[in-house]
Amino acid sequence: MKAIKFKPHTAIFYITVLAILFLVIPLVPLPVQAQSVTIPEITTQPVVLGQKTIQWSREGGSDIIPPRPFDYPDLTGQANVLDDWHMQTSSDDWDLLVSTAGNFYRFLNVFNRQVYLPDNPIVSAGQWGYSTSPPVSIEQLENGGRLSFGNMEIRGIPMVVMGPNSIMNGVVSGGYNDGEPAKILSNFGNVLLVRAGNPRNIHDIWDLGRNNVRVVTSNPTTEPGSFGNYSSSVFHIAFRSVEAATGDINRANRQASQLFNQVFNPVNNARRKKWVVGDRIHHRDVPQALANDEADVGIIFYHLAQTAIEANPDLFEIVPLGGTVENPQPLLGNRVATMRAIRIAGNWTDQQIINRDNFFFGITDSAANADLLERFWLREPVTTGNNQPPLP
Repeated sequence: MKAIKFKPHTAIFYITVLAILFLVIPLVPLPVQAQSVTIPEITTQPVVLGQKTIQWSREGGSDIIPPRPFDYPDLTGQANVLDDWHMQTSSDDWDLLVSTAGNFYRFLNVFNRQVYLPDNPIVSAGQWGYSTSPPVSIEQLENGGRLSFGNMEIRGIPMVVMGPNSIMNGVVSGGYNDGEPAKILSNFGNVLLVRAGNPRNIHDIWDLGRNNVRVVTSNPTTEPGSFGNYSSSVFHIAFRSVEAATGDINRANRQASQLFNQVFNPVNNARRKKWVVGDRIHHRDVPQALANDEADVGIIFYHLAQTAIEANPDLFEIVPLGGTVENPQPLLGNRVATMRAIRIAGNWTDQQIINRDNFFFGITDSAANADLLERFWLREPVTTGNNQPPLP
């Protein structure tokens, strides 16, 4: 086989063409493959506040106090202390017992006392109770109906459970339900709560990433439901705002991830205390951290922020995340929560079933409760989902 020979001028020509191609090809735009958008994993431990005072052991019925042996939920925390009332309830004598996620407690209190009890005199004159806390309903159903609060041991299977959809799913999958869940209300998403006068000049979600801004949220361990709401809102609001401004999904992903990591994966958080949390009940812990100057801004539901301001009008103010303080319109990505109720199956008496069903149908009659919901900065259930469209 003969070797191919090039004349010198021909070789120079081909070398020149190849050189030009190597220079030009990188300049030709190629289709960009969009990255898969995912919220970064949180790998940093927040600083837990509320540990400055002496911690007292729970009493277990002996002179030598053992570590608390109970495996049921314990609502005791820095904001929830009840040590000087000792009691144990009977598990059979409840006329009505309800367990609920606690963030709409203001509305629930007035509904119970002004709407339900006057129309149900047997319950009003009898033994009733409800717990408003981080969702502990599933644990109560699993452990036979036990809940601790300080030195109080409350026994009894809840007859109605209320909370977000995740709790409803847990009740149904566990086979505890008697019928299907029904919606109670929706909130207006999340806002930023700051000290009065807004000394750090915080105006939007991006300010949370600043080095000189300390952020307080609910505790991801003891209140994973609300924390998931707040943390996902930080990412989604940032992502959607950049996407709307630039149309660039990859850029939106990068900038939202950067903000998320600045807030929830800050460098040397143990020393800097960039991200702090309360120990148990965030609708008290977050305002307390701001009042104590342990944080500069808190992420919290709009109606809980309004509750804090109503109780302490000279201490706090709201930075909206969509709309205004008076007319909240949650930004796309600002997660809206909808609360539901479900009846629990049990060996109830006929009267207990009447009491249970009257409560269930009353609390889920959102049209009848509309004025009361508005009074406490809530609304009838919305049909627009949680305001967080699926990420690309």
